[in-house]
Amino acid sequence: MAYPFTIYYNQKKRGDIMNKIGIIIDSTVYLSATQIKDNDIAVVSLNVIDGETTYKETDITSEFAYKRQDENARLTTSQPSPQEFLDTYEAMFEKGYEKLVVVCLSKNISGTYQSAILAVKMIERGNDIYVFDTLQAAYGNEMIALEVLKLREQDMTFEALVKATDLIISKSGLFFTVENLHSLQKGGRLSKVQAFIGTALRVKPIIRMEDGKLNLWHKERTYNKVIEKMIATLQEEGLGKGRLHARIINIKSTESIELLSAAIKENFPEVLLTEQDYIGPVFAIHVGKRGFGVSWFFEEK
Repeated sequence: MAYPFTIYYNQKKRGDIMNKIGIIIDSTVYLSATQIKDNDIAVVSLNVIDGETTYKETDITSEFAYKRQDENARLTTSQPSPQEFLDTYEAMFEKGYEKLVVVCLSKNISGTYQSAILAVKMIERGNDIYVFDTLQAAYGNEMIALEVLKLREQDMTFEALVKATDLIISKSGLFFTVENLHSLQKGGRLSKVQAFIGTALRVKPIIRMEDGKLNLWHKERTYNKVIEKMIATLQEEGLGKGRLHARIINIKSTESIELLSAAIKENFPEVLLTEQDYIGPVFAIHVGKRGFGVSWFFEEK
């Protein structure tokens, strides 16, 4: 079974290119195939390494990664090469885009950002490319990419779009929790001892993006308490601010995500809420088969 999306290059005349600003994402920004195709987004793939074999993330599924882990395979991941970003930049300029923006993994958890930056230095039109330092990952970056699409539709200048997006990034946050602590241990987020003790005590961890890193931020004993903590933190961070924008992730945790969604809507009636129920191989390796979370930012009043 193929990965849910790949790179799409629509055949457009130069005069039809969307606002002359092209959008590039890495493969951990798990937008749908329709969103990618309809908005002419280019995708640069990370890699999944299984022993002597390397796969493009866009060529495999999370189910494949889970199966290999169940077979005791030690899967690792790696960033795209600068050349892959360079090839994508050149292809987008060839299509007629005048400016390019890149949404990719936080530089503090992956070398993907650095590869994108190195490619900018390798191309003559580097001044026409902006790589966002998102400090985010997965559905957090999906949220940012969706905002970039909205901003592009407003027919604003390249400089204004970059400034507006960087402001959103500076105000964004992300939480998630998982049901299997050993996945976090395998991914280097917990020690073996922490994972063993946490599993024995049935601890529910809350992982938070802090300074672009995934940190074990808080622990609770039940998922209801996890949700209460998430909501309380959103209320604290939203004091004196405008409308909440949020994106929730459901990895086979439907009951919990329904409770989280209901709590968000109850406490933030004007919320602009989107949902995601897919996580790709790169994050599946580290997060495991079940979990849920939310990314967010608040508008300024």
